[in-house]
Amino acid sequence: MTTILGLDVGGTKIDGLLVDEQDQVLGTAEQPTDERPLHEQVLAVARVMLDGQQPAGIGIATPGEVDSRTGVVRLAVNISLPETPLAALVGDALGAPAFVDHDARAAAAWLLSRDPGADSLAYLSVGTGISAAVAIDGRILRGGAGLAGEIGHLVAVPNGPMCPCGLRGCLEAVASGPAIARRAAQAVRAGEATQLGPDPTPAEVYRAAATGDALAGRVAAEAGEHLARAIRGIALAYGVNQVVIGGGLSRAGDPFLTPILTALDAEREASALVRRALPPGAISLLPPDARAGAWGAVLVARSGLRDMSRERSERREVDDG
Repeated sequence: MTTILGLDVGGTKIDGLLVDEQDQVLGTAEQPTDERPLHEQVLAVARVMLDGQQPAGIGIATPGEVDSRTGVVRLAVNISLPETPLAALVGDALGAPAFVDHDARAAAAWLLSRDPGADSLAYLSVGTGISAAVAIDGRILRGGAGLAGEIGHLVAVPNGPMCPCGLRGCLEAVASGPAIARRAAQAVRAGEATQLGPDPTPAEVYRAAATGDALAGRVAAEAGEHLARAIRGIALAYGVNQVVIGGGLSRAGDPFLTPILTALDAEREASALVRRALPPGAISLLPPDARAGAWGAVLVARSGLRDMSRERSERREVDDG
């Protein structure tokens, strides 16, 4: 049986899928990220699913600056990853070809594969970090440095909180999961009335907001406004006709999405341009059980294997000629 292994690296966990040629799931695994070198963590998840088997190919979806040609990853600020030949390290250890791509771009490619009619869309991942992937006319934008879509490091609040990238006031520093938890904890310590404890998680903030907790509601609304402005920027810059939001925070569901939609409704009311760019229904949440990053990693592996096969055929033709 031919199997493909897909591994999705996030800021808080690594998610894995093992599938066959018909996309039947043969195995899954998940573990929190820790302080070990990333390739060791990826291998630990992979080995749980493989149990001694050898897959036909391995796909890895990871944050950072990803060179999909060489399999090298750099500048993954939320997982403290130095420049790493991730594909080579994992592939050599498991005895199978391994391929790497950016996590948001892999997820966007999977979304495109599920809906052939969706040729221009953006996938926004909001969790430990914030990034986006944009598809125009069915093609995923990569950029010359492989950093297309790193909107988490655009300035949202000048001179705002410090971001892991080294700058202040980035979108990630005010609207990511850690930013929401930090903002809520600061308000709790300042003595504001709330049902939240002293160190709330982002999930707890959104649950409290859903029950009418004023502090949690304000924090959720502030994050929603920042994300709404980012979505508006993506829509106006690239002309996408749908935006799908995933990542860890999106699993909070309506308490996460409603503040974003409320902020966008206000912008639509004020601007015919925004009404045209982002009509009602253009924004949706990824289903919480979708595992878009891991499925995207499966596509990364299959695409890499096709490229390898094509290159081998071209070399044979040259040699025979």
